[in-house]
Amino acid sequence: MIKAKYQADKSFVVLIGANSGIGQELIKQLLEAKAMVFGVDIQKESRFPIIENYFYFRANPLEEKEMVEMVKTIQNHTSHLNSLVNLSGTIRQFKSIESLNADEWNETYDISFKSCFNSCKAFASLLKITPDSSIVNMSSGLAFIGQKNYGPYSAGKASVISFSKTLAAELAPEVRVNTVAPGAVDTNFIYKEDGSTRFDKERYMQMVPLGSIAKPEEVSSVILFLLSDGASHLTGQCIHVNGGASMH
Repeated sequence: MIKAKYQADKSFVVLIGANSGIGQELIKQLLEAKAMVFGVDIQKESRFPIIENYFYFRANPLEEKEMVEMVKTIQNHTSHLNSLVNLSGTIRQFKSIESLNADEWNETYDISFKSCFNSCKAFASLLKITPDSSIVNMSSGLAFIGQKNYGPYSAGKASVISFSKTLAAELAPEVRVNTVAPGAVDTNFIYKEDGSTRFDKERYMQMVPLGSIAKPEEVSSVILFLLSDGASHLTGQCIHVNGGASMH
């Protein structure tokens, strides 16, 4: 178990969505805490250097069989697992619900939710072997509000929260399960291909009491806390990281 002071000697962490902006920062923080990190993403190559205590595997979390095989792969390196982090989520089509066809809806919804479901289901038995193990699933502030053209993404991330609460009840007391719901984060997710943001960045920051968009490391540090012994009495919770943009 990662200690509250983030000393993670002999801790083993599987990170789904390792090539994401938040994933890159979380890898840095986990390695600084002396954890052994197994990064997983759909891309063939890792965006983070393959260095001591960091391993990368290409797998598609939308495919249940690939997640089952990934468990076997991890077991080749360790007989126990301390933590699982799910960061998968993206939007393929920014369209209204009326404009989306079923395939377009399912593509975004599945990446946002099904990937989380598959990995949690596959790794649950391995996590239960290790006392005080932990799962952190990535949701979004968009799960709590109605925002045009984000329908399947918002629905998927809302499902992550509900699913995680059920899983927290089912896996307790061996495994803690929590979610993180960020507001806007300064990653590729908020930018268009031309480099402009998908929303009025300046106006958004004026609406945020802390006056800024979150940096990836400001979200990954909350995930790291939820993995630590400092969060040993937290399960079934959703932590909002939005600078006060919405207060739940």
